[in-house]
Amino acid sequence: MISAAKNSFDSHIEQCNEAVEIYKYLEANGYIADFGLRFVWVAAMSALDNYVSELIIEKATKVFSNDGLLSNKLETESVPFGNILNFQSSTPAEATVAFRNLISNAVKFQTFQKADSVAAGLAYIWNEKHKWKFISDSMSMPMKSAKGKLNSICYRRDAIVHNADYDMASNKLRGCNLEDAMEASNFVTELVGTIDNLVFSV
Repeated sequence: MISAAKNSFDSHIEQCNEAVEIYKYLEANGYIADFGLRFVWVAAMSALDNYVSELIIEKATKVFSNDGLLSNKLETESVPFGNILNFQSSTPAEATVAFRNLISNAVKFQTFQKADSVAAGLAYIWNEKHKWKFISDSMSMPMKSAKGKLNSICYRRDAIVHNADYDMASNKLRGCNLEDAMEASNFVTELVGTIDNLVFSV
């Protein structure tokens, strides 16, 4: 069983696959559409960011509605006093909706893209202290390599979004090739599948 967040991710990451196919088609007809490959980097990281946010909301709400044990991070999360009073006077269904809104508000302005921020987000729903060790082991990668790979993808995404992918030292556009873009998209896809297996099914 996979999460609704994973289903949503799959639909978002498909945009990366479409961009790759468009790039291949244009390349076969003599036109190099590097902008399509840069889109892949941005879309892959956006899909990951959205996935983590949706997974937190989905998993935490599921635990709450089933009277499960909330994570240590959620147990210590501060909420407005008025929200506590609302919980006391709510039906179980109303309390679940109110709780979901609280979680949504807590994560919707956070970014979950670099390795440490992904781990911090997962702390809302996963008490495991060594999250990246579990994730990297499941991906058959050294932890340093898995975290480094994600961070390098994110750094390239940031260069594209914030600097138009220009090298600040040379003031030239960085090269962008099909293999690297596909590798980035594939890695993010594998990472999300791994996280979903480790976290949602627990």
